[in-house]
Amino acid sequence: MKLRFSIGTRIAILLAMISACGPSQPELAAGKINMAKSLLATGDTVNSLLLLDSISGLFPEARAEAGKAKEIRNGIYEARLSRLRGNLASAQKIITSMIGEFRAEKGEFDKYTSYVHDRQAIDQNWTRSFIQVYFNEKGELTLLSNYYGSQWLNHTSFSIVGEGFSAKSDSVATDQFNNHHGDFNGVMWERITYTGPHADALIALIAVNSGKKMKAIYKGTSTYIFWIEDFDKKAIKDAFEVSKAFKVKSDAEKLIQELEERIK
Repeated sequence: MKLRFSIGTRIAILLAMISACGPSQPELAAGKINMAKSLLATGDTVNSLLLLDSISGLFPEARAEAGKAKEIRNGIYEARLSRLRGNLASAQKIITSMIGEFRAEKGEFDKYTSYVHDRQAIDQNWTRSFIQVYFNEKGELTLLSNYYGSQWLNHTSFSIVGEGFSAKSDSVATDQFNNHHGDFNGVMWERITYTGPHADALIALIAVNSGKKMKAIYKGTSTYIFWIEDFDKKAIKDAFEVSKAFKVKSDAEKLIQELEERIK
């Protein structure tokens, strides 16, 4: 009796024979692991992790290799965790050592607590013109130009000028929400709030040059110039440093939680 096979059956048998002669799933998985190790050695952690994470799905029969891939992946995460925990500890040390110089403030509608240096608190400084900086617990900085005088200046921006450096703030029109005006007993008070990358860069410039003399130049219907006090420069520098520590702390805490959840 002769057996007859359909074309489909013959193709299936042929494919099975070819497959049997090729690399096994464990061998293919081992190759992927070696590729992942090579990528890791070059510093390409992202693609290394992508390869390692794909092994269990691509090669379900390669259980031992999947376990090895998981072990390597968790090792990468553990190394990251170690660095992040070190960064968090360093940031917390800076915060603990310097936060005593700042007042914590949080309004009824504020999402985060803000910190203003004792030397720059408004209740002690409302009768002078000065550059002010504060930050919140996320490390986000706010820059302010405060004006106090006998007549309206209606300033919309200011510049910082020192030996070998200068910079100008963003312009905020007098009818904008962040440009505030007030008067009391015939004395005028103006306050502009600046946020964002440009404000951050201006704060950094003041902090880096805090040991140098610098002028603030307010531009409005007229020009108002004054030297920035040494204690204001120090307060701005301190705020800049502590804000960086708060930002590191916030980022590290978030990433640590994410990594701990990934390690299974």
